[in-house]
Amino acid sequence: MINITKENLQSNYWYKEDLQKFCREKSLPTYGTKAELLLYIEKYFNKVPLKKITPLRTQKKKGTLKWYQMSVNTKLLNTGFALNNEARKFFQHYFNVEKFYFRKNMAVKLREVETFNDSNATIQDLIDAYLDLTQIKNSEEKTYEWNHFVRDFLSDIHSKQFRSKMKVASILWNEIKQNNEEKKYDSDLIIKYQDKIKRYKK
Repeated sequence: MINITKENLQSNYWYKEDLQKFCREKSLPTYGTKAELLLYIEKYFNKVPLKKITPLRTQKKKGTLKWYQMSVNTKLLNTGFALNNEARKFFQHYFNVEKFYFRKNMAVKLREVETFNDSNATIQDLIDAYLDLTQIKNSEEKTYEWNHFVRDFLSDIHSKQFRSKMKVASILWNEIKQNNEEKKYDSDLIIKYQDKIKRYKK
């Protein structure tokens, strides 16, 4: 059994396989990104009934669409489209390049389309995402930021003065999120927001 608890869920680094195994043991959805799996587990620890913890996305069937059947107007859902070698060939021809490499924001866009069941989305939306060099932060990246924040907080000697470390970390994290501060832990945050966390001192 994977030793995942409510207390160490966000503070520890977990491999996706471990999260899937835990979800399988607890009859939770096992398909999705690490961020989605963490969300299911978090709901489980928060006593959300299992029947209400439903997959954010349904598992895709294997892509069957050939590259020469694709166009910018091809729908992303229910057409057999997938980010596979056939799609790579299409983009190679579209951009007239010898080799084509998918960008992360293309995969992010496709997951977004699947999550919201956007039946109007087309390959053009993936092209737009590919050409958009602005790195838009998504839930996965936010998950990593939180994990790093907690790790750095717990390793800071100043955190030892608190009895509910995860609660304090959460309060500090929410403060920097609301104030658009850099999403990194710094011991100065303890001083800056001492009025909000002093009740948790030992």
